[in-house]
Amino acid sequence: MKIPQHWQEFIDKFHQQFDSEIVYDIVRVFQNEEEIEERYTTYEFTDYLPNYIPIADDSGGQVAVISTNEKDTTVYLTSYGTLIESDFKILDRNLVHWMSRKFSFGSEEYDDNQSLENQQNIYHLEEDKISLKMSQFPELITFFKNTYKIKNLCLPENYPKLEAIFGFQDGYAYNSVTNTFLYGESEGDFKESWLVIATNYFADPFFIDFDEVQQNFPVYFAYHGAGKWSPIQISNSILAFQEKLKTIYQHRFNKEELIKIVANEIVSPNEFWEEVHESILNLPERTEEKQAQKYEETDWQEAELYITNIGPNKMKIVSLLKENFNLSGTEALQMSKQERILLRKGYLKWIEKDVQQLENLGATVEVVHLS
Repeated sequence: MKIPQHWQEFIDKFHQQFDSEIVYDIVRVFQNEEEIEERYTTYEFTDYLPNYIPIADDSGGQVAVISTNEKDTTVYLTSYGTLIESDFKILDRNLVHWMSRKFSFGSEEYDDNQSLENQQNIYHLEEDKISLKMSQFPELITFFKNTYKIKNLCLPENYPKLEAIFGFQDGYAYNSVTNTFLYGESEGDFKESWLVIATNYFADPFFIDFDEVQQNFPVYFAYHGAGKWSPIQISNSILAFQEKLKTIYQHRFNKEELIKIVANEIVSPNEFWEEVHESILNLPERTEEKQAQKYEETDWQEAELYITNIGPNKMKIVSLLKENFNLSGTEALQMSKQERILLRKGYLKWIEKDVQQLENLGATVEVVHLS
């Protein structure tokens, strides 16, 4: 069973918006590979739909499935009782857009097939263009063949697969909801020559500029949601960046060593590396074994997560509150002034991500165990 990369990108965004097993009182979104595999096996997808995986269902036996083919991002509707590809109906053109439509399981077929076809044509054309361009630069291929996912430090956690790299540009160079390109040449625009090579937990992009091949592709970082793109150079070359990530990954459970490694990057003022350094300083002292044990013992304990001090990154916390509670900017700003803000209630398994996100931003949190 193969899980496509675009599902992982979707589920990361899903966890930032929802903390319950059932959403909109009826839809159960499968939130990890174990849940998908359990239904894939139980309903014998291997025999009936080997090239598709179930990703959500409703209370009436209907199931949403996606293809294991990275280039097909369509969400299809079938039922556990049939599982016949020829009977599929189209729910939406991709998972994120389906989420924006509140995971509609409507009986009518999705009525935007022309838009879906246009999007698929764009994807195929752009994937081919990027693949051809990248094939000229072995260092780019090398980077994507050896990636390091580093959690909780503002560093790369998500990477595209080579066969689906254009889809990874969604939200930066391209908007899949409106089928429009977002780049421009004005100050603060995302440039057409830029390529997003990774993102962190906050969806902040790491990118290169194809126009800088002679400089061995310096790596840049920018904050997402700032209203404009303000690149910060964080490495002299993509391969040097890869080596730095490898070193950090190898020492990810050694706080003292991490501090030394990242401190070497702050030879001159650099907002990005300074933020990474601050995140390391705020890390708890945990060995790999202790962290694994902690998750095993507390994953399914119910708890409430409170923000007791928003810390130095006020506007990022305000933005998080705005998105989490669907508030206006003014309402989120007012909420941020509360002495104790109830952000989330749910299982510790899901709350842990929020804790790390908030602590990385310098906020003080309190987790209240309910059972």
